[in-house]
Amino acid sequence: MAQLNEQGELLSAWRSLSSAETCEGWRVIAIGSGRCRAGVKFPANEEALLVGFNMPFPAASDLPQGRGFEVARVGGAPSGGFDLWLGVTRKPTASLEMFTLMAADVLAAVNTGSENGELRAYYRFLSRIKSWQQFMERPRDRRLSDEDELGLFGELSVVRRLLKTGLSSSSVMEYWRGPANGLRDFMTETFDLEVKSTTSANHFPVRISSLEQLDDVSGQTVCLAAFRFSIQDSGASLPALIDTVRIEMGEDGLAAFERSLLLAGYEDAYAAEYTRSFVSVDERAFMMADSFPRLSRTETPLAVRSAEYELDLDLVDATTVELNDIILALGGLKLL
Repeated sequence: MAQLNEQGELLSAWRSLSSAETCEGWRVIAIGSGRCRAGVKFPANEEALLVGFNMPFPAASDLPQGRGFEVARVGGAPSGGFDLWLGVTRKPTASLEMFTLMAADVLAAVNTGSENGELRAYYRFLSRIKSWQQFMERPRDRRLSDEDELGLFGELSVVRRLLKTGLSSSSVMEYWRGPANGLRDFMTETFDLEVKSTTSANHFPVRISSLEQLDDVSGQTVCLAAFRFSIQDSGASLPALIDTVRIEMGEDGLAAFERSLLLAGYEDAYAAEYTRSFVSVDERAFMMADSFPRLSRTETPLAVRSAEYELDLDLVDATTVELNDIILALGGLKLL
């Protein structure tokens, strides 16, 4: 429910600030952790998320800029005990819906693990901003790449299993964060799941996109689920799986499901171009623990600003857990 709550809080705060008497400069409301503010800058009436830090001012060239938003140091914001305030501000031509998704995601990332130090909180902030920058600038072709097609198939396999637990379709769609560039594919207030898929027959590779992706901070339970698929005529294609999920989703979650497909880059008009059919031949699931080999923001020296890496799960000696138990726990139906 965290994503929905944060989006709602941001929109409510921006509406409140926009209806206030306009003046030159910023109007802000505290939101989330003590270091965050929802803000509107006048007279342009621009919505923003402000985040405070106690650290040296970064160079302007170190702050990422993306399509639809800008990141800059904020002057004249309330101190709140912080020396530096950075604002992520929506550009006038940008979609408010997409910007709200991004701001809610950044807010959640900053709220999580902020007790680990100012620089680590700053790098979590920076990592999510850069991820959204890449997401918004990603070219949109007429069909998904083979890698993205497989990734969406794996995520939808989990969506189906969540629906089969009896969890409401609206809750399933609330938890499914992958299409909206979530830090992990499925996220709740206390339990996160990252899903990886491969068609490799000789080893079990999974690519981890950031230092934060498998970092279990602030008591958050983080799990990794990996599927190995075989391409067979007897399997299901991505469009066929999508049609099945549409039926199982029902009316309550269907609108959100269609929106997520568009965010993921899938369009029905090009369904005929997805000719591969997949059969699941292996699945493995892990809870993040000291025994699991990974790079994390918490344990990595700050001089390492970012990293992507590949794991071979065939070489991982950590204990596996039942994916069905993780599915139940993600839906709040059973504790691991």
